[in-house]
Amino acid sequence: MNRRPLQQVVLGILIVAVGVAALLGALDIVDVSLGEILGTWWPMAIIVVGFTSLLGTPRAWIGPVGVIAVGTFLMLSNLGLVEVDVWELLWPVAIILVGLSLITRFGSHGTDEQMINSAVMWWGSERRTTSQDFRGGSLSAIMGGIDVDLRQADIVEHAEVSVFVFWGGVEIKVPPTWRVQAGGLPVLGGWEDKTVVPADPNAPVLVVNITAIMGGVEVKN
Repeated sequence: MNRRPLQQVVLGILIVAVGVAALLGALDIVDVSLGEILGTWWPMAIIVVGFTSLLGTPRAWIGPVGVIAVGTFLMLSNLGLVEVDVWELLWPVAIILVGLSLITRFGSHGTDEQMINSAVMWWGSERRTTSQDFRGGSLSAIMGGIDVDLRQADIVEHAEVSVFVFWGGVEIKVPPTWRVQAGGLPVLGGWEDKTVVPADPNAPVLVVNITAIMGGVEVKN
């Protein structure tokens, strides 16, 4: 039996909790209205999405941390705990994320890497490896794109890739001998697994953990 990803479970619990509170208010059991809940606490949805993204794609932490930071600032502003204009803080946060993404791009970009890590913001990246012991990596695309070519690589048994996409896209090309298991949290976005399932029941497995926020991920042969 397939289990729901943890990110979907957490977000689903939050939505159910909001619905229950609104229902109790409509029945006059508690003194609360859906408008009051959404008007004050709506940034909690952003924070929860950020935390669930971090749980599901911990290696691709840059994007989820940025989402949590924005949601936290908005929540503090709604509660009157900060007096600054939250929207003015978004640019410094964006600049910090750009700097972090630049840092993560430094280092080896050879063709025999066991791990592929890439974080882009407002640009694109192409990565390729021919390692015969590929083990995974992390990909973060924020308003940008990443193209990963693994067609000449191989997995000994199991590899895991974390993908975070926000207004961007990621394409991963894999050999037809791999079995792909893709799942995660779609928020006005999603992913598509176009690979052919190999006949070998012992085929090496590539697990792709995805958070797609208004973006897309494609895995194909």
